[in-house]
Amino acid sequence: MQIKSRKFLSKKEKKTLQSNLIETYGSDATSFFQMTDNIEEARTDEGNFVVKNGKIWFFSIEKLIIPSIFCLRESEFNLPKIVVDIGAIRFITNGADVMAPGIVYFGDQIQKNTIIAIHEEKADAIIAVGLTLVSSQEFDKIEKGKVIKTLHYLNDPIWKFQF
Repeated sequence: MQIKSRKFLSKKEKKTLQSNLIETYGSDATSFFQMTDNIEEARTDEGNFVVKNGKIWFFSIEKLIIPSIFCLRESEFNLPKIVVDIGAIRFITNGADVMAPGIVYFGDQIQKNTIIAIHEEKADAIIAVGLTLVSSQEFDKIEKGKVIKTLHYLNDPIWKFQF
């Protein structure tokens, strides 16, 4: 990723970002960062990112602000969760979307088009962030096929990015 420009966010820009996060993820999204944190916006050849402590904390796809794995691991905020089995990890961490047979847990109240955290079953560590293609009710009836679009995963350019 080639950095085109970067700048620290003003208090007003931080408040706008926090408002957008609360609108998207609910009031718990205030735990993503404190107003006193040094937060930057980085513009690259691959998009715009919100950076904290030299790591990407948020990225956007089609006007939707999405927390990175770093953000989810460092903040107290929890996205809805799905858990995949050991056999799916290798595929997901290479960028594959999540297929129904690889899922061992799919949260009860998850709706279609929800941003979720993808955990692996042994250590319960977040390995990816995705977008659900089905709801919990639809998932219960599915035996095969793609159910989550992977948006960000371990070792992708967002994960490797550092200032």
